Amino acid sequence: MKEMLNTQEFRKSLSRNFMLPLILGVLVSGVFVALILHLVATSKMVAHTHEVIAKANESVKLIVDAETGLRGFVITENEKFLQPYHHAVAALPETLDGLINLVEDNPVEKERIRQISAGYREWSTFASETIDNVRSGRAKRARETIRSERGKMIMDGMRVVFNEIISAEEKLVFERNSESTNFVRTSLLIVIFSSLLVGGIIAFVSRKQLLAVSKSYGSALERMLEQNRDLQEQDWLRAGQTRINEVMRGDLTLAQLAEGALGFFADTLGVRAATFYSQATPGTLALTQSYAISPAELSGIQHIRLKESLVGQAAIDNKIRVIDSLPTDYFQVRSSLGSAKPSKLILFPVASDGEVRAVLELGMFEPVEPRHLKLLEILSEDIGVAVRSALYRIRLQELLEESQRQAEELQAQQEELRVSNEEMEEHTKALKESQTKLETQQAELEQTNSQLCRQSNALEAQNEELVNARQIMEVKARELAQASQYKSQFLANMSHELRTPLNSTLILSQLLVENKSGRLSAEDVDFAQTILSSSNDLLNLINDILDLAKVEAGKIDLRSTEIELEKFALSLEKVFAPITRGKPVEIRSEVLPGTPSTIETDRLRLEQILKNFLSNAVKFTGKGSVSLSIFERQGRVGFAVKDTGIGIPKDKLSLIFEAFQQADGSTSRTYGGTGLGLTISRDLAKMMGGEIEVESTVGTGSTFTLWLPKKMSAGAANPTLSRLPGAVVSEKPSLPKPNTSGSRNAVIAGSGSLLDDRTKLRSGTRLLMIVEDDSIFAKHLIELSHELEFQCLLAPTAEEAIALAIEYIPHAVLLDMQLPDHTGLFVLDRLKENPITRHIPVHIVSGMDYTQAALQMGAVGYLQKPASRDQILGVIKKLESKLSQEMKRVLIVEDNLVQRDAVRRLLAGEGTEVHTVATGAEALDLIQKQTFDCLVVDLTLPDMSGYELLEKISGNPESPPPPVIVYTGHTLSRAEEDRLQRYSRSIIVKGARSPERLLSEVSLFLHQVESSLPPERQQSLRDLRDRELIFDQKTLLIVDDDVRNIFALTSALEPRGAKIVIARNGQQALEQLAAHPGVDLVLMDIMMPIMDGYDAMKNIRNDPKLKKLPIIALTAKAMSDDQEKCIAAGANDYLAKPIDLQKLLSLIRVWIHPNGRT
Repeated sequence: MKEMLNTQEFRKSLSRNFMLPLILGVLVSGVFVALILHLVATSKMVAHTHEVIAKANESVKLIVDAETGLRGFVITENEKFLQPYHHAVAALPETLDGLINLVEDNPVEKERIRQISAGYREWSTFASETIDNVRSGRAKRARETIRSERGKMIMDGMRVVFNEIISAEEKLVFERNSESTNFVRTSLLIVIFSSLLVGGIIAFVSRKQLLAVSKSYGSALERMLEQNRDLQEQDWLRAGQTRINEVMRGDLTLAQLAEGALGFFADTLGVRAATFYSQATPGTLALTQSYAISPAELSGIQHIRLKESLVGQAAIDNKIRVIDSLPTDYFQVRSSLGSAKPSKLILFPVASDGEVRAVLELGMFEPVEPRHLKLLEILSEDIGVAVRSALYRIRLQELLEESQRQAEELQAQQEELRVSNEEMEEHTKALKESQTKLETQQAELEQTNSQLCRQSNALEAQNEELVNARQIMEVKARELAQASQYKSQFLANMSHELRTPLNSTLILSQLLVENKSGRLSAEDVDFAQTILSSSNDLLNLINDILDLAKVEAGKIDLRSTEIELEKFALSLEKVFAPITRGKPVEIRSEVLPGTPSTIETDRLRLEQILKNFLSNAVKFTGKGSVSLSIFERQGRVGFAVKDTGIGIPKDKLSLIFEAFQQADGSTSRTYGGTGLGLTISRDLAKMMGGEIEVESTVGTGSTFTLWLPKKMSAGAANPTLSRLPGAVVSEKPSLPKPNTSGSRNAVIAGSGSLLDDRTKLRSGTRLLMIVEDDSIFAKHLIELSHELEFQCLLAPTAEEAIALAIEYIPHAVLLDMQLPDHTGLFVLDRLKENPITRHIPVHIVSGMDYTQAALQMGAVGYLQKPASRDQILGVIKKLESKLSQEMKRVLIVEDNLVQRDAVRRLLAGEGTEVHTVATGAEALDLIQKQTFDCLVVDLTLPDMSGYELLEKISGNPESPPPPVIVYTGHTLSRAEEDRLQRYSRSIIVKGARSPERLLSEVSLFLHQVESSLPPERQQSLRDLRDRELIFDQKTLLIVDDDVRNIFALTSALEPRGAKIVIARNGQQALEQLAAHPGVDLVLMDIMMPIMDGYDAMKNIRNDPKLKKLPIIALTAKAMSDDQEKCIAAGANDYLAKPIDLQKLLSLIRVWIHPNGRT
């Protein structure tokens, strides 16, 4: 009864508690509906207001675009600036109409928009007038209209009205938002108060029943939720087990299974990185698959032994382990946007039949839940079984393949057995037939056995003889290698012994030929010329013998370069053209059609071979022609030199390729020669992968053909002589028909001719010579020179530069310092010492810094690499201005009137304008007004010293100072010379020969052509060069053990003003340097007794005081590595004996500082 009562009371309470909230909910719903309707209406009004503001802002932007476009057009008169104007004019009326439609319900706003429309029409009229003025050529009037600010006032008025519209709309938005906020706040307060009131009543009336019911229902609900969680977890585990089984279903490989398993864990557990290690061999796990990890990170852990690392230990424990708090330097998971370190690591071993089959390493960012571990425990056996099955399948596949292989082998063996059985049957028949024959042969075999025994004994004896012969051959090979070593040493020593006396012969005969003293008669000079010529012939013979020895030893280095055939052919033709001018022989070259334009081979050796062919052809051709033809046949390129000379007998064709042999070897022969040229050419051709063919008819002529591959192989260099067969002697001519059209593209001679203009020079065009061995930079310089209308010559070496300068006399020179054969200073010295080229302006462009030395030797400027395009153009323009300057100006600053007038008369002449001043102030004033090409300054001036004047001149940043020559009667100390070196390129102390030297220095800096000077000045310069003041009072140490060399060098250097100190070996050289601390340069021989040149140079460089002392090494060994050894020992430069006197003098000039030791 009590329970029924409680039930009835509960029902009443439940009804009451249900109805009151329902009624309250209906009331609250009504309030919320009203609130929402109010908010919707308010939102529409606010949106309408924002649309009005947006339209107003759009109109303002269009007006600004129109005004900007108009101003841009007026300023630039460019129609492109009217594009925003036209766009704004087209769009603005429509925008204003839309704005009027939006404020239809607001008369105030409509009136403002009408004001804007009226203002716009007025401004549009103003703008149209302005545009018409510009288009009709009245741009100035249009700009004055703009400056009148009429358009600005109209625009400002429209902007004010727009601001009023926007302000009014923003105020309206604010008011509507405030009204809506108040309404919402009031409604919410009413709802909250009503809810609290009704809830309080319900809670007060039926608090106890509700608490009891809620507690009962709460307990039941908690049990239901727990059961539901358990059921969900079971469903999740079953679903996971089902999915992993689906992933691993089928005949998957181990890698596919691992990939599917890792993908499953990534989807199900949120794994972000993982690895799968499977059992490879007993005790070893191998990496089978990975997930989101790069192979580079796993390169060192492809295999893991049990108990090694966490993976190996997990396989031993067979337990799932979760590792928290991973170290900061642990591996990171990466994506294209970044990387992060996993927070959890799970080591999951999978097993079947109690044996671990694999271990999975799973990295996660999220926490590991208990259900995750349950799932792993459930799946361990499933995955283990799958892995075991995959491993079994692998093993089964291997066994299947093995069985198939064995079955195939068995089948083959069966077939072989069947065939052999058939053969056996046939053999049995044959055996039966041959048995009778064997019986008859038995006696014969017994007879032959005894004969074979005798032969076997003879073979054993022969084998013993072969072993002995092999041992003898090995001994002979060692003796041959030792003999080759002795031969190389002998050649080196003979080179030294031959070149040493030849050196003094060449130097002394050269001095006699020059006959500077004038004491020799013409006949004596001819005798000396004959001695000089014969000595040079002897030197060429020595070089040929050394070349042959290098070729035979296989010590020739080949360097493959690309050669343009047409240009190469004409370069050879130009070399031999001067030789044929004195005899009725025509020389020509041609590249036949169908021949490739380029080949890749060693250019130096190709030139050596063809020059030998051509020189022989010219020598043996009294009249007729010599031709060089280049053509292709059967994938090879042929170089054929054909002559109409005396020809060679057929029985002598093979003989001419033997060393020291000629076709006519009699004592009465007409033509001389060593007979080494063709021998060397044959061996070089084989080293380059080619061969030589020769065809000849006595009395008709000969044809020598060199065949080369289009591209020299990398292994073609350095074969030994044993691999070099003789030349091929052809019985029938193999030359194609020559090209008789005579047409040929313009080609360029020499190695630099590939890029320059020497074959297409035009008269009246300025010629610039570029001395640069870097072909890419040289091409860049040529292109820039062409832009400034210069024609160009290109010389990649110092020797070629000097030869081209003498031959073509260019107007200017761009010179690099680092060249393959000599430095740029060597070239500069040779150019400035030669009267023919002395006037040519030379500008240095180099990566090495020899600025001071180059400027003092006469360079007009120095630019260090790397240089920009503008800098290089500036250099060429500077040379251009030098060339275009007809009148050269010289300023003489001298306080002594007599001296000043004497110097003026000395320097004045045609094309030279001389100005004279007596004080430093006058000089500074004149320098500011005019530009001078050279200054001659005395150090003693009345108002300031010469030092102060030079400092003020060089301190002017607006204009660079001209070349300065200090011409003073004051004897200078070393410190004063060093101070002047910062400003002056030359210092001349007044004396007996100072006027000649002053004339020489001024003509150098003015780039005057010596032949255009008056005869008496030309004679003064010749007398000065004979004395060569750069050698005057310079102390040179000659270190040589041969008295003939010492005498020759002393005879050449002492007449030029040098003081000579002599040492006979390296030890004496060190002693002489200690006794004569003022030595300016050392000429060092290499092969000397007691202490050789290498040790002497090393000892000199070890002395801090002598580290900068210039040393030129002189050696007669002439081996390939001598230069490197000399430079490494401390030499500044290197010359091989016999010494070219002019080269030696140039090197001495380069390394001796003009005003003291370097």
